[in-house]
Amino acid sequence: MQKNIIFISSNYSSFVKKDIDFLSKHYIVKYPKHNWNNKTLTPFAFLQQFFYLLKNIHSAKAVFIMFGGYWSFLPCLFGRIFNTPCFIILGGTDCVAFPSLRYGSLQKKILKQFIKWSYQLATCLLPVHESLVFSSYKYYEKSKYKTQGYRFFFPNIKTPYKVIYNGFELEKFKFELPLTKKKNSFITVAGISDFRRFKLKGIDKLIELAKRNPKDSFKVIGMSDTFKNTLNDIPNNVELLPFLSATEFKHHLFESEFYLQLSISEGFPNALCEGMLCGCIPIGSTVGAVPHIIGDAGFLIESSNTDFILKRVAEIKKMGEAEKKNLSLEARQRIIDNFDIKKREQLFLQTIENHIEGTVQ
Repeated sequence: MQKNIIFISSNYSSFVKKDIDFLSKHYIVKYPKHNWNNKTLTPFAFLQQFFYLLKNIHSAKAVFIMFGGYWSFLPCLFGRIFNTPCFIILGGTDCVAFPSLRYGSLQKKILKQFIKWSYQLATCLLPVHESLVFSSYKYYEKSKYKTQGYRFFFPNIKTPYKVIYNGFELEKFKFELPLTKKKNSFITVAGISDFRRFKLKGIDKLIELAKRNPKDSFKVIGMSDTFKNTLNDIPNNVELLPFLSATEFKHHLFESEFYLQLSISEGFPNALCEGMLCGCIPIGSTVGAVPHIIGDAGFLIESSNTDFILKRVAEIKKMGEAEKKNLSLEARQRIIDNFDIKKREQLFLQTIENHIEGTVQ
């Protein structure tokens, strides 16, 4: 008999697709398409999801939910009622709160309550990194909370959790040596459509770096044209690009010397890992999984203070060419050694089977 899995998310992103792709090798994956992004349609989405689950939960071996949110509550409730294992993949915004930036699902009172209920009802929580469980926070000096993670905000939740890192399809980022990198070129990737995301992803710091270093080149991939047109005083050495095809995306990463990840908050940034796979030397803020991803293969920025960042990057640029080449290869190897998509696939399958059999590991 075929085994069905239901996979639920608020949008069909590239990392959702990767998880569905490897699960589809072992199960029939059903992906309901309900509109959770339009707030005015949320009650209608709840109604649609209720009837979908009523019809399909009986035949499902398990339910996976990408991120905690309004969309995670009913699946976890139905899972409890019908004894179907329900796993919530915790990705970042569903574990943090930054009220001054209006960022983080846990700074929204009603949404926070639905997430709390979801986490309580879930069979097991699957954070993409340990920092999303409980971690100290120091990078952004204006942060209201000096601790982040769902167990800080929900200390009484007893639901078991299992950390499963994001994974990457290594064969899609192959290249032949030697790589030709443009000297003192910096790149970052982030979906930017408003000023909140602009600051959250550290693009304001990148712009300041560009102004102070006019001989260096900077690229931002993922900038919406509408938002781009609202920006003034962008230096000539900054190129603002929309999201690109896979081929174009990799081309820009392959030719860039440094990958900048100056975010105020992150879960497990995929583009940082992809940049490292393309031989970019990573420079990242000490938030979320960023320090773990970079390890000894790059550089960490401990404060969001602009002068501190400028000074630190100036020091990094003093590296010799031989050191840069070695670090470029080390960055790529770190992702290969630690974050292969096959490891994530194996852990997902183990988790499903353990809970279907009634055991927790």
